[in-house]
Amino acid sequence: MRTVLVTGANGQLGSRLTENPGQSDLRIVGFDRDELDITAPQSIADALITHRPDVVINAAAYTAVDRAEEEPEPAHAINALGPQLLAEACAEHGIDLIHISTDYVFDGMQNRPYVPSDGPNPKGVYADSKRAGELALAATPGCRWWVVRVAWLCDTRGQNFMQTMLRLGQSGKALRVVNDQHGVPTFARPFAEALLKLAAHPELVPAGIWHYGPEGPTTWYGFAQAIFDGHGIDVELSPCTTADYPTPAERPAYSYLDGKAFAEALQLPYVHWKEALRHEIERG
Repeated sequence: MRTVLVTGANGQLGSRLTENPGQSDLRIVGFDRDELDITAPQSIADALITHRPDVVINAAAYTAVDRAEEEPEPAHAINALGPQLLAEACAEHGIDLIHISTDYVFDGMQNRPYVPSDGPNPKGVYADSKRAGELALAATPGCRWWVVRVAWLCDTRGQNFMQTMLRLGQSGKALRVVNDQHGVPTFARPFAEALLKLAAHPELVPAGIWHYGPEGPTTWYGFAQAIFDGHGIDVELSPCTTADYPTPAERPAYSYLDGKAFAEALQLPYVHWKEALRHEIERG
């Protein structure tokens, strides 16, 4: 039985990783930041020595994309320094490391699905910090690591685009949603299941950078339409542009990650995002 240590266990992804592993051959221990601070070497060492994991899944992240423009230090501490310290500690103890990254490492200027071999070009503090975290793993001697990039992460609970749309849709007000950013909705629960299968069977997937996500793409407007249709909510919905709602941090105009190779390596079904949405609504 392999032991998996999950950082960021109270977050959107971390909570899914720790609640229902779906892998009978795994023992999972989860820590939130109050229990394990990935920016503190001693905190990491204590956790690894106490629990002796076979693999660490780093789901801890600074995800406030716009706020990062005003507070770059904590963004880089959590997204760059933290992965570096984890990689160094994992290398010392012979522990595998799975690190979660993002579509923001790309500039969004491409018009075809991004594959792991495409060259990153991050824009903004958050994007820079996440790319720095990837590079930190690659630069750590003796660490066996996987970086799994994901985009548009959401869930049937918590704080995310899907839950925001449901709340606004039930208010009865007309809504405008951005229709010129292209990507694919990715659901936390099946993503967690895929990561845990990787943790249980690392021999299936060569170490390195991978992309996860269902078949797509769509826009935020298209996703919002599908959310309302799936829940039977009648909403006056109209498209708008990114320029209509300027934000401090630049968003990639196109960030569809091709997740087919990762799904095939793990022997998992590669489904369209609308099918994934229907499945998640049914599961509740």
